[in-house]
Amino acid sequence: QFAHFKPILQHAIRFHLFAFVPFKPSYSMRIHKQKIRSPFAPLVALTGAVLMFLFCDNNRDTVIRPDEKSKCSLVAVPIPAILLSLGRSGSSVTWDTLSALSGKRNVAYEITGGNQESSKVFFDELESNPNVGYDWAVQRLCNIQTYQGKDAKGIVGFQWKPYFNTFDKKYAIEGLREVAKHQIRVVYLIRNPLDRKLSNMRHEESKAQNESIKAHCLVGDYECIKRHSAYGPFQFPAGKDLLRWLTVNSKHEHTIRKRLKDLQVKHIEVSYEKLYNSDSADEWLNIFSFLGIGPSKQLSMDEIRRTSNLAPSTKKKRSETIANFESLVRTLNGTEYECLL
Repeated sequence: QFAHFKPILQHAIRFHLFAFVPFKPSYSMRIHKQKIRSPFAPLVALTGAVLMFLFCDNNRDTVIRPDEKSKCSLVAVPIPAILLSLGRSGSSVTWDTLSALSGKRNVAYEITGGNQESSKVFFDELESNPNVGYDWAVQRLCNIQTYQGKDAKGIVGFQWKPYFNTFDKKYAIEGLREVAKHQIRVVYLIRNPLDRKLSNMRHEESKAQNESIKAHCLVGDYECIKRHSAYGPFQFPAGKDLLRWLTVNSKHEHTIRKRLKDLQVKHIEVSYEKLYNSDSADEWLNIFSFLGIGPSKQLSMDEIRRTSNLAPSTKKKRSETIANFESLVRTLNGTEYECLL
C-alpha cells in the first residue's frame, strides 16, 4: 500500500530527517545539520523506527497486479449499479429518481470524469498507479456500499461517462470485464444526440458570457430554469458536417453496445425520451424490473415527476432552440437520422 511513498521516505529517513541520539533528560536531534533541542525527540525517534520498518524493507511486495482481485467484498444490499451515459443525457435526474423510488435517495458521482479531459486524466492515473487493479470499478462500488452503511437501501453506485477518447483504454475494457464477472448491473442511458448537443451548447455559451449556469435546476428553482431557457437559439452544423458528426456518434453508440454484449455485462439500455417525454412509466418499470427492486406496477409519470428533486431546464421545441432548424430538416430528410428531428 506504500509504493508511492517508499522511495521518498527512504531518502528522507536515511539522509535528511533523523539522526537519533540516546535518550537523556536533555538531548538533541539534528535536522538538516541544524542542532535543535526538543522534548519530543523520543517520540520522533520512535516514529522514525516505525517508518523505517514500514518503508525501508526492499523485499516487501507493495504492488497490486492489474489482475489481482480487490479484498473488499460486495454485499447484496444496497444493490450496486453503474449508470453509463454520455454527458447531458439526463443521468443525474435519472439516478436521483431511481434511488429515491428504490429505497433511499443518494447521489451517483461522475467518478470517471465529467468531460473528455477529466476522463482522460482519470484513466491515465489508473494506468500509472501500480496499486490499482483492473477491478477498480468493483472496488469503488464496494467502498460506496461501505460508506453508505448498514442502513443503506435500494441502489448505490456511480456514473461512468464512456467518452470517445477513453472507452477503449485498457482499464476501461478490463474494468467492464470485472463488472461482468461480478454480475454488477449497468443501466445504459441514451438520449437524442441533437438534444445532448443543444444542452452542451447552452452551457458553453453561458461560460463564454461569464455567466456559467448550474448543471441542473432543482424543482421550484424558477430563476435557474429561466436562466437556462434564456440561451439560444443556436446555430447547428448542417449538411455534410452534421451527417459526419451524427455518423461518428452512431458508431460510438454501436461500440458501447457491442462492448457490453461481448463482455457479457448485465445491462439494460433505456431512452431519455421514453423516460421523460412519454405519458407512460413503462421505461421506468423496465429499469426497476432489471434492478430487482423498486415499484413493479401501478407507477405513473405524475409520481415520477413528484419524486424527482431535479427539474427539466427547458421545455422548448427543437424548432425554437435551433436557429437553422430548416437546414437540419433538409439535411436529415430521407436519411437514417430523420427520426432525430
